[in-house]
Order: sequence, then structure tokens, then C-alpha cells
Amino acid sequence: MCIICVSDKGVKQPTKTTMQTMWTNNPHGAGYMFFRDGKVYTRKGFMRFVDFYDAVKAENFTADDIVVYHFRISTQGGVNPEMTQPFFFTKDIVKTKNLRAETKLGIMHNGIIPMTTYADKEYSDTAHFVAEYLPLIVRNTADLNNPRTLELLKEVLNSKMVFLDCKGRVTTV
Repeated sequence: MCIICVSDKGVKQPTKTTMQTMWTNNPHGAGYMFFRDGKVYTRKGFMRFVDFYDAVKAENFTADDIVVYHFRISTQGGVNPEMTQPFFFTKDIVKTKNLRAETKLGIMHNGIIPMTTYADKEYSDTAHFVAEYLPLIVRNTADLNNPRTLELLKEVLNSKMVFLDCKGRVTTV
């Protein structure tokens, strides 16, 4: 399964050694999302650790930043930059391929989503879920504060998902 590492405000960012270990165990690409100035920024598509680490280092993250990291093991959609994570909230599956975004809601997943398991070599199960199903469950970021919405997501996913919203809130399912 993928590795998701949440570094919430007040938490020291993971060390290079820790990131290298996560990469070594999940070498199919990486990405991260972070909160600044009322926006969520997503960065993904890193297929070599050195490129990933250089990008993270250039952000100058501190313990005051909210950053979520994702290290991928591919189960669907192939091993390619576009299917690394995070994804951002969209109804357009083609946009799930975007490597960078400024958004209101960033999304990462860990596991396999059975309801979106297709013989699709282009898009992962998570890309399908984000574009085709998530907009039917989550209409806006406030829905992520609703326990019923979170319970529904838990039942549907049968795996783990992390959201980072434009208010700097991290929500885990």
C-alpha cells in the first residue's frame, strides 16, 4: 500500500532519511500537498527521489507548515508521473493528470477502491473515485466536517483517504 505522511502544524517535517525510507518502500513516484495563504498547493509526478527531495527542500517547509506527503505503490493506472498523488477535487478525470495545482481541496489515498477497480491502464482507481464518485459525496469542504459524510466515505472506500482543505484542515478517513 501507499504511504501517506501527515505533518500537521506544529509537527517537525520528516527528515531526508525518513523520506528516503518511505521512497525506498514505495518507489512508484511521490508527491505532496501543502496549505498556504488560504490555498492548497499540490505537487506530484516525482519519479526519482532526488527530484522529489529537491522540490520539497525548495519549499522551505517548517513546523509551521501543514504538509502531506504521498509515496506510491502502483496497483492500477501504471507507473507514471500523472497517477502519483495528490489529486485535487475535480469532476474531470483528465485533470487528475495535472502535476501542479492551486485548489480548495487536495486528496490522497492509500489502498484499493474496489468500486473503481477497472482494467484501465491510463487512470488509477483513485483518479476514477476522485472524478466520478467523490463529487457525489462531498459537495464542498464543509461536508468533510459532517460525521455522516465521513462514515459514508469510510464504508465506500474500505481503505484510507486524507484531505487537506483551504482552511488548513487535515481530515482522515
